[in-house]
Amino acid sequence: MKTDDLIHSLAGDLAPVAPGAVARRIALGLAGGALGATAIMLAWLGVRPDLAQAVSTPMFWMKFGYAALTGLALAAVLARLARPAVRTGGLVLVAAAPLALVAAMALYRMASAPPEAHHDLLMGHTSMLCPWRILVIGLPLLAGAVWAVRGLAPTRLLLAGLVAGGCAGGLGAAIYAFACDETAAPFLAVWYTLGMALVAGLGALLGSRLLRWR
Repeated sequence: MKTDDLIHSLAGDLAPVAPGAVARRIALGLAGGALGATAIMLAWLGVRPDLAQAVSTPMFWMKFGYAALTGLALAAVLARLARPAVRTGGLVLVAAAPLALVAAMALYRMASAPPEAHHDLLMGHTSMLCPWRILVIGLPLLAGAVWAVRGLAPTRLLLAGLVAGGCAGGLGAAIYAFACDETAAPFLAVWYTLGMALVAGLGALLGSRLLRWR
């Protein structure tokens, strides 16, 4: 059989992918992961007692928005990485924008605060717990992201795993925000970011093993 005939015979039964199928699969995986992450947060930590008052403050929404927007932007990047030979374009810059904004806010807050307040602004009272809590809460989201991408066609497995973990970390941190009473921008810039980075690192470690085409 000639090479051209072989190619045509192999490709003859291929059906085109429905528009939006990649986004729907990733959304499904993340939605299932979010349910699991929320269940873990509620059973383990519960929501903060003053949540009704907290949601009326801009800093609560800044915290939630930083994490959620990071996770959603990375989900868009992941949808591109889940397909072969697709560039991420400017989406990486969009995903980095929330961190840049929070970092700028943190630097301004530290510069404008008296030196004796710097420790509390940076460390809060849960700095040693926050990243690990985000890691645990992000695990179901990471599992959902891995499930979604595993059924697609990524070619850059390490990068896809890293982005899947970053997406899971961001959305996990957004869910954790309902249990956490820290709101200082320096705290968020360091410890929330570290928590997201832990999930991203785990995703990168798992990517080359778990994201291969089936």
